[in-house]
Amino acid sequence: MHSNRSAWCGFGWRGLVLTTAGALMACVGAVTASAQVMQVSLDEGWRFRAIAAPDHADAMQWHSATVPGVVQTDLYRAGVIPDPFFGDNEKQLQWIGLTDWEYTDEFNVSEAMVRHGHVEMVFDGLDTFADVSLNGTSLLSADNMFRSWRLDVKHSLHAGKNTLRIVFHSPTNRITPMVAKLPYVIPGTGYEQLDRAKGIYPVSHYMRKAPYNYGWDWGPKFVTQGIWRPVRLEGWDAARVASFHVRQDSVNEERAVLEANLTVQADVAGAASLQVRVTNPEGVALPVRITPVQLDKGENHLMLPMRIEHPERWFPNGYGKQSRYTMKAELVRNGKVIAQSQLKTGVRSVELQRVPDKWGTSFTFIINGIPVFAKGANFVPLDSFPSNTTDAKRREILTAARDVHMNMLRIWGGGFYETDEFYDLCDELGLMVWHDFMFGGAMVPGDKAFQDNVRAESVEQVQRLSDHPSLTLWCGNNEVETAWHGWGDQIAFQKSVTPEQRERVWQDYVVMFRDILKSTVATYGNGVPYWPSSPGSNFDDVPAGQENGDMHSWKVWSAGAPVTEYATNAPRFLSEFGFQSMPDLRTVRAFAGSNEDLTSPALLNHERFIHGFDRMQQYLKDEFKPARDFASFVYLSQVMQAEAIKFGVEHMRTLRPETMGTLYWQLDDCWPVASWSSLDYFGRWKALHYYAARFYAPVLVAAEAKENQFTVHVVSDELQPRRAELHLRLLGFDGTLQQESRQSVQVAALASTAVEPIHLKSFDAKQTVAVLTLEQDGKVIATNTVYFARSKDLFLPEAKIVQQVRVDKTGYVVELRSPVLARAVALGFGSVEAKPEDNYFDLLPNESREIHVASKASLEQVKASLELRSLVDAAK
Repeated sequence: MHSNRSAWCGFGWRGLVLTTAGALMACVGAVTASAQVMQVSLDEGWRFRAIAAPDHADAMQWHSATVPGVVQTDLYRAGVIPDPFFGDNEKQLQWIGLTDWEYTDEFNVSEAMVRHGHVEMVFDGLDTFADVSLNGTSLLSADNMFRSWRLDVKHSLHAGKNTLRIVFHSPTNRITPMVAKLPYVIPGTGYEQLDRAKGIYPVSHYMRKAPYNYGWDWGPKFVTQGIWRPVRLEGWDAARVASFHVRQDSVNEERAVLEANLTVQADVAGAASLQVRVTNPEGVALPVRITPVQLDKGENHLMLPMRIEHPERWFPNGYGKQSRYTMKAELVRNGKVIAQSQLKTGVRSVELQRVPDKWGTSFTFIINGIPVFAKGANFVPLDSFPSNTTDAKRREILTAARDVHMNMLRIWGGGFYETDEFYDLCDELGLMVWHDFMFGGAMVPGDKAFQDNVRAESVEQVQRLSDHPSLTLWCGNNEVETAWHGWGDQIAFQKSVTPEQRERVWQDYVVMFRDILKSTVATYGNGVPYWPSSPGSNFDDVPAGQENGDMHSWKVWSAGAPVTEYATNAPRFLSEFGFQSMPDLRTVRAFAGSNEDLTSPALLNHERFIHGFDRMQQYLKDEFKPARDFASFVYLSQVMQAEAIKFGVEHMRTLRPETMGTLYWQLDDCWPVASWSSLDYFGRWKALHYYAARFYAPVLVAAEAKENQFTVHVVSDELQPRRAELHLRLLGFDGTLQQESRQSVQVAALASTAVEPIHLKSFDAKQTVAVLTLEQDGKVIATNTVYFARSKDLFLPEAKIVQQVRVDKTGYVVELRSPVLARAVALGFGSVEAKPEDNYFDLLPNESREIHVASKASLEQVKASLELRSLVDAAK
């Protein structure tokens, strides 16, 4: 929420200024906090209470409120409710979302503020249905969580004490009567009931509010309300920059052809000049660009062409630097700067290449002319209560993605549009952003008010993000189209209505996702491509096919298919696939205490996939021997998850260029839960995240054994070819070398190179591991291990790991060695916070591994807490 930008409006949102009856303006501009604009935060001093909650008398008393925040977090801080995330407390707290709430703030305003020609109140976000009044005067009825609001309060505000009052209406109670009167009810996301007899209807898709608030198969149901973004006063006189963007008309190695575009609200008319100061990524100022302009009173649209020779371009992680320029626009009149704004942006070209080929139609992101294989994950909100997320937490999670060689995140369409800091971090870290609009799994209403609301929301958000070089794709929705064509409840609905009604619902979908959102991105998206739905085919074919568009693959896990099912897929782009595991044992303790019963209410409430623990046990039973204890169950679930996604990713990467991206589900969690994430709610790395550092490495050796032959691919995301040597060793678990071979490999750049098949001699599949390394000039470039039997069928010897711990400059080094194979070795430190740089790895016989461990604990604490677990230790 606190950006590096000096320009502010909303939480850094920039764009058009939309007016309603001359009084209400949606804040989509960025205004410099300088002498031209006086800003006063109104985040302090708030109180709140329930308007009517007779069964919860404490909630009807006045309590202190935190802004930004939501009512659940305010109630928890006030001691009115228990920890929403612990046990099954969630079920006891559903009354909160069915209650109306009043927030009020008394604040003082200076004479200096009210003397400004314009005084405006800016709400960066209100969740969701909110009536706002100031000193008894009604200002606003908000109805969209995803918009910000700028209100003219010049004549409602006075010097001295003022009272601001906001009434939040229960979203469910507000929408339910409307839905009940409709001739038909569009099926919801699948996590809301429809029971007409009890007056219960799915409502989340009839409003503009984060869909995950109503629950998902990895998240709880907490219907939030509150002032979820900052609020402030702004006073200004001569002029205000409502928006400042830099359009990128053409970017290549030789030059960047740009155009600065400003929208200025002015109270003065006459000659002025617009000047743009550009600072390159090294901090060197480039020549100032200046152009004369003529100001009119009211709204002005100004532009200034710019050109940068031999620009330092922005590249995704792994392909070059994340260079960015700082650009400051100043409006000068009579030698005085009367308005200014500043932004930071990177120059790059972006294209979604879709051309016919021998496999169908390609789906390849081209950045600065480079075909990029997208390696990443799907991102969900970091918390059920957004205001809980700090900038430090955002940096921690996104840095963890960068550190395992990810270059893309998909912002899933069931959450919300993130803060400026989030996208600034993506720019900094080289993480391309596939951005869904906030629609997930349900068709949309087609009334004009709803469409106009979405149009305003989309213009605001697309403009706000248009200067972020990480923004790579705007996608209309998550799984709405595929649901319409293939989900049982949607098919049943289509059969229950008339042909005319069915066609109306479909055409409402087309208007929203092939007209409104597509045209918004084309107009304001700064060249970023648009894709209607994920999975989808741009309306060419039925979505989720393998020859055209992107695909979501859920036969593994959701349908219970074996992990090897991934090998039957060859999608053009795999934008969702996943596998569940338990979170870190410490995280389990945080929501369940010492409870280890998978059938208990506490644990069942933190597994939201239907019969999720049964599915987890199904896969574990098929692959592993029974777990020795609960901690071993947690460990085995994570190894199973990591192995499953490893198999899928390695297969997809070998298919390059037929397949050009894998985004596994999911990167993170919004609460402590058993889920598909690789980072749990507290940011703790699961086995999958450590595995990702290996299977997403720039160079990958992937192998498949069939009978007595090894098929090997060397996959490279590097820009230059390599001449390397592939080294194969067949090792007995006791270290006996059974077969060894070497062959020269010409590793092509940006390609998957098939290596000459390797014939294997006779060996015991249950006591042998294949170790493949790619070596160049005596250095190991990539390595992988392959087993020839299910884990439960392997004759793993008892691990005899010798450990030593010593201090180094930035933490500790743990040195491990074993005379026999130790598979999937995991380092744990109990309650001591310590993070190994690598974990869940195979310790080969008589080969030492040194693992750096970051921790603020003492050497004695690290030594005493260190626990080692391998596959053989986890089984009964």
